This record gives sequence, structure tokens and C-alpha cells, in this order.
Amino acid sequence: MSHTTEIVSLFEQRGDSQYGGEAVSQLEHALQAAMLAERESASAELIVAALLHDVGHLLHDMPADAPDAGIDV
Repeated sequence: MSHTTEIVSLFEQRGDSQYGGEAVSQLEHALQAAMLAERESASAELIVAALLHDVGHLLHDMPADAPDAGIDV
């Protein structure tokens, strides 16, 4: 399985989960960040970085405040 396929699969499986305490999903947040970068004429690399900047949140089931509680996932 390619890295791209793995990332797409993560968003398909877990992208609908809420982004922190916000009124958007993880996928919506990622797309918003990428769209803002694109709107500012960022490079392709920066747009991809914006899209994936929180992909780690999709890798575990820990609460968003896990680091504050001393939990290192």
C-alpha cells in the first residue's frame, strides 16, 4: 500500500471525527487549511503540508488533551 493510499484511507475512515472542540471535522479542517494556503498562492509543498499538518490526530483514539495529561502517544 502506498503512503498516499494510507493517508486517503485514514481520512476515509476517521476524517469525519470532530476536530478538537470545533464545529468542523478533521477532514474539513484539513481542507480549510489547504484551501487557505492555496488562496495565498503557496507552493504545492506548503499546500500539502497544510492539508496534512494534523494527520497525526487520525492515528490514535486519544483525546485532544492527551499531551496536557502527560500522555505521549
